[in-house]
This record gives sequence, structure tokens and C-alpha cells, in this order.
Amino acid sequence: MNQSSTIQSQNAAKSPIWELLALAGPTVAQMASYTVMQFIDTWMLAHVHGSVTEPTAAANSGMISFAIISFGVGVLFLINTLVSQHYGAKEYRACGQYLWQGVWFSLFFAVLVLPALPFSQAIFHSLGHEPQLAKLESAYFQISIGLAILKLGGTTLGNFLLAVNRPGLVLASAVVGVSANALSAWILIFGNAGVPSMGVVGAAWAQGIGVGFELMTLIWFVSRPGITHTYHIADWRLQWVKLKVLLRLGLPSGLQLVSDVLAWSLFTMWVMAPFGTHAMAANTFMLRYMMVSFMPAIGLGTAVTALVGRYIGKGEPDMARQRADLGFLVAAIYMVCCGLFFYLGRHWLMGMFTEEPDVRRMGAVLLIFAAFYQFFDALYLLYIGALRGAGDTFVPAVMTALFCWTIAVGGGVLVAHYWPALGVAGPWIMATAYGITVGIFVFARFRSGAWRSIRLEDDPASDKVDGLKVPLPVE
Repeated sequence: MNQSSTIQSQNAAKSPIWELLALAGPTVAQMASYTVMQFIDTWMLAHVHGSVTEPTAAANSGMISFAIISFGVGVLFLINTLVSQHYGAKEYRACGQYLWQGVWFSLFFAVLVLPALPFSQAIFHSLGHEPQLAKLESAYFQISIGLAILKLGGTTLGNFLLAVNRPGLVLASAVVGVSANALSAWILIFGNAGVPSMGVVGAAWAQGIGVGFELMTLIWFVSRPGITHTYHIADWRLQWVKLKVLLRLGLPSGLQLVSDVLAWSLFTMWVMAPFGTHAMAANTFMLRYMMVSFMPAIGLGTAVTALVGRYIGKGEPDMARQRADLGFLVAAIYMVCCGLFFYLGRHWLMGMFTEEPDVRRMGAVLLIFAAFYQFFDALYLLYIGALRGAGDTFVPAVMTALFCWTIAVGGGVLVAHYWPALGVAGPWIMATAYGITVGIFVFARFRSGAWRSIRLEDDPASDKVDGLKVPLPVE
């Protein structure tokens, strides 16, 4: 019996909760490590010159940079789905082939985003930001977009390893990357080890160094003989049929992610901008705490994507549904506890970042909304992951984008304009309404069972495609 078959046999013998945690644990730890590093980076920038401008610039620019590459990242999330379903069906050659389609797509997309570089300052000026803030944002943006291939490549390889049940390797790569990031940030932001302090620029380069080390570690793991031989990694050719499958399923996922990230970026930098830099700083610090809750939940959702795909590949959709429900239960317990902590400790938590009274006051108000948001965010993150694992990406993408842009962004703009007396709470009333709406929608979509009739590859007359068993429609 080969290694992959042995792993699948061991998984079958595990209880559902241990099966979920064995896969999700390293992924959650990976996301938590990223959260800790971004939290520390923000803290470093907030204390290097005692100003809220630099951490706000890095956070704003980081969001816009990721918004631009997030379309590609969203497409590459489907590597997890496609490889998981083939892995469940024991079609191991196809696993390696889809890995390479992700690599080719990463290269194409990294080149595609480079023309955005000359427009960096214009982007932030158009949002009404102060000149010094826009200058710092532009510097961070150019470095992030120039190094986009590192993030795209890491996303591809990480999703592949998770799908073939190697979550520990994904975690190990993240630990290497985060460690490199932490050391680089300490040197470049503060100006240690004989290097001059580089502030925001140092934070951008530190992020790039960390992601680069993570990617190199992932490449080393994928190149190991056991993985190379089992999944035919040497088959590096561009295969148009499989690339088309990736794009057909991945483009809606990319649309969903870019709409979500871009909307939240504009919410932070445009909707909140009329209230001033202090309001944007308060929003930035609040979001750093929210990441403590939702990044581990994203890790759980990614694990659920792999499990749903794996059980569908085995022809067991009911087990796929049970794993999704279990993942939500775990995420909801964790995120509701985080929400309680946000509410009770809101004044102390804001004080960790700044002594500015206005920032602390507004941030404490925003943490109340963050606390209420948690349960519905758990609904959204876990069930969107489950839908992605089943290949149900188009309708969720369209509806998520519609809700986000109309309720959160459009509603936030209207409230900020017509009811400015509500202050920072006004836009967040609408953002919270969006969170409730989208959470309930994706839960209802998954419960409807529409995903059971989806076939990932073209052969409507058969329940098997290139050896991949796919779920038939439920009568």
C-alpha cells in the first residue's frame, strides 16, 4: 500500500472531530502565525516614530495591494478543490497536473498586475488621503505588487499540499516565512543590526522576504521524492483542458475574493476617510484584532474546502455536509468567544496601539461592532469554504459581490454622507448588516444542496471523468 493510501485509511478510522482538527490544526496555526506577524508589524510601525500615520499607510496599502492580486489568489483557491477531489478518487497524476496549471496561472497573473505600478500614488490621492500618507502608501504598494509572484506561487503550492493531506508541511513553511518576516521587520523597521530605519518601506520588504522564504520552503517540500513520484510532479506541461477547468471554476472564486477585498479596502480608505486619519487608524487597529478571530476561521474554512472536496471525490456527499457543519460549529465557538473578549476589553485593547484619545475612543466603538459581527462571519467563512470545496462558486460569488458593494460600501457612503453625526458607527452599522446578510445567504445556499449536482469536469453523460467520480443530481 502506498503512502497516500495509508493516510486515507488512517483518516477513515478517525472520529470526525479529530479528522477535522488533524487537517485544520496546522492550517489554523499558519493563519494565526500570519495574524501575529501582521499585528506585530503594525505595533512596530505605531511605535517606531510614535505616529499613527505609518501603520495606517502600511495597512491601507497592504489592503489595496492584496485587492489587486486577490483575483489571482481566489482562482488559485480552486487548486485545493480540484486536487482534493482527485485525491479522494485516488487520481494522483491529475493532482500534480493541476498543481502545474496553478503555477502557470500564477506566472501569467503576476505579469498581468505589473502595469498597476506607475499609478500607485494616483490611486491613494484619488481617495482623498493626505499627501504624506499617500506617499508612504505608494512606496509600500510598489514593493508588494512587484513581489506578487511570491504570494501567488505560495498560494498554489500551499493549497496543493493541503489537498494531498500534507498540512504539516504547509505549517512548517509558514513558520519559516513568519520567522524570516519577524527578523526582517525588526531589522528594517527599527533600524537594527547596522541597517538604517526604513519604516513603512522596511515593513513592505520584510513581508516580501517572509513570503519568499515560505515559497522556497514549499518548493523544497514539493520536490521531495515521495511527493514528486506519487503525484507525477515532473509533468509540468501547460494543459489547456485542465487550465480551462481551473479557470471555469476559479474565475467566480476570484471575482468573489477581489470584490470582497476591494470593497473592504474602499470601505476602510474611502468610506472612513471623511472622518479623518484618526478614524482610519482606529479602523486599522480594530481590524488587526478582528484578524485574530477571522484568520484562524479562514484556516478552518480552507480545511473544510479540502474535506468537502475529498468526500465528494469519494462519492460521499453526506459526509461532506457533516464535515462542513462540524467546521462551522468549531469556528462559531471560537469566534463568539473572541467577540466577547473584544467587547469586554475594548478600551484596553485600543490602548495597546496608541495613547491618542480620539483614536482610542473611536476604536472602542468599532470593537463593539466587531464583537457582534463574529457569529455571522463564522457562518460566511466556513460555508463559503464548503461551497468552494464542492465547486459551487458562481452564484455565491455574484451574490457576495452584490451584497458587499450595495450594503457595506454603498450603504456606508450614504450613511456617512447623510448622517455624519453617527460618526464611525454609521458606516459600521451597514457593514454589520452586510455581514449578517451574507452569512445567512451562504448558509442557506449550502443547505439547499445545489452543490450536489455539480460536476467539475465536462462529461454530463457520465458520473466518472478521467477516473474522477463526481456526485450525481439528487432527485
